[in-house]
This record gives sequence, C-alpha cells and structure tokens, in this order.
Amino acid sequence: MDLNDYNMAYAFEQEQSIVQNVNRILEEEITKALDLLEKPDQVTPETIHTIRKRIKKIRALLRLVRRELKEKDFKRQNSFYRSIGHQLSPLRDATVMIKTLEKLRQAQPSIMSTRVFNGFRSTLVKQQDRTTRDFFEDSIQITQVTNAFQQSSQRVEGLPKHRNGFRIIAPNLEEIYRKARKALQIAVQQPSIDHLHELRKEVKTLWYHTRLLQPIWPSLFKAYEHEFDRLGELLGDDHDLGVLAQLIESDPLLLPGKPKKEAVLKGIQEQRYQLQEQIYPLANRLLAEKPSAFVRRFQLHWKLWHKEASQKIGK
Repeated sequence: MDLNDYNMAYAFEQEQSIVQNVNRILEEEITKALDLLEKPDQVTPETIHTIRKRIKKIRALLRLVRRELKEKDFKRQNSFYRSIGHQLSPLRDATVMIKTLEKLRQAQPSIMSTRVFNGFRSTLVKQQDRTTRDFFEDSIQITQVTNAFQQSSQRVEGLPKHRNGFRIIAPNLEEIYRKARKALQIAVQQPSIDHLHELRKEVKTLWYHTRLLQPIWPSLFKAYEHEFDRLGELLGDDHDLGVLAQLIESDPLLLPGKPKKEAVLKGIQEQRYQLQEQIYPLANRLLAEKPSAFVRRFQLHWKLWHKEASQKIGK
C-alpha cells in the first residue's frame, strides 16, 4: 500500500453536519490505519509513523467535541488512542534523536569534530536499530495495535443526535485556544522544556483544528494552518534538542570527556535560543486575540459557508 494514497482530506465537508463530519473522519482514520496494518510482514517504521499521525488526528478530533461528551466517555476514548500511540512512540523517539543531532551539526558544525560526530551518531544508530529490531521481532506488537483499531468504535460515542451546528465545537475551540495562550504565558516566564512542550501540544491541536475547518475559507485558513504548523515544527525542534541534551547528560558514554560534552551542550543551548527567537514572535501573533474573538471569526465564516451551501441547493 502506497503511503501517498493516504493524503486524503482531513477536513469538514459543507454538505454534512458537524456530527456527520466527525463520525466520517473518525471512520476514515481508523480504516486507513487498518489498511496499513493489513499485511504485518510489510509494516515498516514509516508505516508506524503514519499510524501515529492518524492517532494524533483522531485525538484532536475528539478534543473538538469534548464538551458534548460525558467527561468519562471522553477520557476513556482519549486514553484508548493515547495508549496505542505510546506503544508506538519508541520507534519515533529513536529516530528523531539521530535527525536532531544531524540538524545540530548542520547548524553549528564547529561544536564537534567529524570523528566525535560520527561516533555519537553511530551510537544513536545502534540504539535505533536495537529498538526497531525489538519492536518488529515481537510479532505481538503489531497484532495488539491491529486488534485495538479493530475493536475501536467508528463513531464518536456520546455525541448528540439532535443538537448540531457550530455551537458543538465553539466552546472546545475556545478552550484549546485559551490553553495555548496560557501555555505561552508560562513558557515566556519559565522557558523550560516541559513548559514549551505544553505549548507545542496545544499549538499542534489548533493546527489540526484549522485543517478540519479550512474549507470554510480555504485561502485564509490555509494561512492559519501553515503558521500553526510552522510554530509546531519550531517548538518540536526545540523540544528534541532539549531531550538530546538530557540524553547526553544522563549517559556518560555518549560523549566521553567533559570538554566535548560541554561544547555540545553549549551548542544545543545556543541553537535553542535561536529557535526561541523565532518561536515567541510567531506565537505572540497567532495567539494575540482573545479566545472569544478567535472563535467568533471562525463561527462567522462557518455561517457564511453554510448559507452559501443552502443557496446552492435552492437554485
């Protein structure tokens, strides 16, 4: 199965209600994941990465209708998909450290010699190979993930049958935007790895939501989607560098010798500063509005979008 076959739209359709859209998208994401898992012997790390993206999209979808669900139902469904994602995360974690080291070397080639870089990278590659081998040699891993998707409901359980319209998603969108603003405020005051990571999680959710709502006004919301995506990537790079620094500090064998270690750690910190010089201005712009104003704009264009649809039907 070609992974490019799975670049179908993760977006609301004009002729469907919100409930219909949500259930359709959930079914599509589960079906796509199961198709990728259909032949266990053909599952690759790239396949697993794609499935993890499916899980993130499903969890963002659930957050967009959270207040319409009983809290226990939301937590149960969210926890179900989060546990699948956690089962697959070691493959991503092993790969991303190699890419982070390569990006660091490219940005700051003088912080380590070619010999030191090659030795460091070789150690990370061995760890990646071991993690990948352990995952794929244990056939029960793929089976468990497949079974989990097969047992999952292809409808969001608990959504109202009679209530519809933008008011189903408005309070959730507003709450997530509010959390992102709060996370930014905390990250500015205390720019720790954890605080910036909290900001990243909310930004990534907003990115998924702008993808879902992009058809309302494609040219405008495509710009929002692009900028939320860019901010999420910058925050992701910052977080990965922070994790790499923690790895270096916790494992003395990765970079033996205090001068080498200090030079690389200093380079990582400098690179994080440079990223944060891009992160904060962009985050300030994207999160400048009050949450209610942010949601009102989406709601206004939603109404216009559906008015246009009804006018087409009336012709």
